[in-house]
Amino acid sequence: MSATIAGQAISGVPAELTALRDRIRALPAEARAEVEPLMDDVLEQAVYRSRVLTLARDALARYRLELAAARFDLEATRRERDEAVGSARA
Repeated sequence: MSATIAGQAISGVPAELTALRDRIRALPAEARAEVEPLMDDVLEQAVYRSRVLTLARDALARYRLELAAARFDLEATRRERDEAVGSARA
């Protein structure tokens, strides 16, 4: 999904906002001049929220991976301890 702000292509904008932007561009010049700056702000905020959400998703994915690695290490350490205790008793 993409839209344009001041002629620049941007991604992360819902299709509904792109459609609204196109409808605003079809308005008469006077109405467009009043509404278009507001629409630009909305698009900028949508892009910002999209970037923040992407960063949050990436951070969560990294956290899950690190948690899985920590669990694996913990299980390996427990197995090694149990083997060491078992061989010390034998």
